[in-house]
Amino acid sequence: MQFMNTLLKHGLQIVASLALLGCAAGSAPPKPAALQNFTPLVKVAQVWRTQLSGPVSRTLRMHGSATSVAVVTDGGSIQVIAAANGSLVSQSAVQDEVVAGTGFDGAVVAIVTASNQLVAVSGEQLLWRAQLPARSYTQPLVAGGRVFVLLADQRVSAFDASNGAEVWTQRYSGEPLVLAHPGLLTAVGNALMVGVGERLVAMNPDNGQTAWDVSLAQPRGVDEIERLVDLVAEPAVIGSVICARAFQASVSCVDIKARTRLWSVTSDGANGVSGDVQAVYSTDNVGRITAWTTATGVELWTSALLLHRGLTTPLALGKTLVVGDSQGYMHWLSRDTGSVMARLPTDGSAIVGAPLLVDGTLIAITAKGGVFAWRPE
Repeated sequence: MQFMNTLLKHGLQIVASLALLGCAAGSAPPKPAALQNFTPLVKVAQVWRTQLSGPVSRTLRMHGSATSVAVVTDGGSIQVIAAANGSLVSQSAVQDEVVAGTGFDGAVVAIVTASNQLVAVSGEQLLWRAQLPARSYTQPLVAGGRVFVLLADQRVSAFDASNGAEVWTQRYSGEPLVLAHPGLLTAVGNALMVGVGERLVAMNPDNGQTAWDVSLAQPRGVDEIERLVDLVAEPAVIGSVICARAFQASVSCVDIKARTRLWSVTSDGANGVSGDVQAVYSTDNVGRITAWTTATGVELWTSALLLHRGLTTPLALGKTLVVGDSQGYMHWLSRDTGSVMARLPTDGSAIVGAPLLVDGTLIAITAKGGVFAWRPE
């Protein structure tokens, strides 16, 4: 088993690389399941495609606004693309390796560089740079005129989106082992929701004060690696319920109003969750896709059709569940049974992050920097 050790600016913390966890040294990865024949039950058309100037790593995420999506390459090329037709809205570059991003509110794009700088741009204009005290693997959140960041040492900070001035910083007790993978950072109503280890923390975005927190997993095991249960991106917000995955431990849902955990089920994985009032969906570490009832967590079905295919977080879309794989295929599955309803290729490289629905258009990005868009016919 291999590990990536990173010396953060304030204190030594071991950073477990998600891509390497659970892999024995020298062992070959399991063979991806062969794609099965199916009868197409939904018609989906590719409506546009564009190509970025470089590759996109697994830790990078795109973020959509009402009508556009912001994407970034490893090398720091930032593009805002119109969801309707794939046209370029704006383009800029930070001239640095990017390790986390993008955050986007329709006007400001925020990313984090390998030199631990939080960078904000608007259109083709660089707005500001702020030096962070530690690495961040989580895409910044741009909301309410501020840029929020979650650092690997479990600090959460807010910056003024217009000038980069630090507004507040809240530090939580850090664990010696942190996950080199995007964590949970989102806004729900007037609250900032943050994953701090196994805890879901609700914060006041105005001053960083903790309103409440709920534990979503119980660390277990005999060593620090087995006890690692950080909450990961992407959560599902369903009215007053938020559901999330704790790395290699569980999927859970929390009632935000009651500030209590509704349910939790054991599930070993690293991808986030998707869902609505009927069901919550996620993919586990071997490629099983499971649906649970949102209200109670009772399992509805599990599909093993796409085992070991490096699946993304799924997206609940109409009557389908959309998921990408490591060979660049997009799969449309039945939300009722998990059976395949449609399948389309991209450029042969892995789908990065989770597919997004922006302005009625399904958008996915590949490791080679291809951006693809589809709509039902």
